[in-house]
Amino acid sequence: MRRRNIAVGVGLLFALALPTLVLAQNEVPDCVTVRGEARWGADAYNHVVVIQNGCERAASCQVATNVNPEAISVEVPAGQTREVLTFRGSPAREFTPRVRCELAR
Repeated sequence: MRRRNIAVGVGLLFALALPTLVLAQNEVPDCVTVRGEARWGADAYNHVVVIQNGCERAASCQVATNVNPEAISVEVPAGQTREVLTFRGSPAREFTPRVRCELAR
């Protein structure tokens, strides 16, 4: 019986970790890089997602995080970088960016 409880516990642990792994995956072209930065403000953290477009075409992106799931649209011209403030005044310094970008045709 004890082994069964351990197996169930381990299975539950993996099931709970799975959404975190899915959230960490961004859908962006290889020439686009994404990173999240928690910047200390007056008395809390501001969550900023940085999108760097190294492509030869503009990228149209949807940006969200695990803290703020409401998507924000941003256009990133070819060869440029854009910063998107997704949350201001957070007590948490950790967050997971979720970004989806498509290149202009």
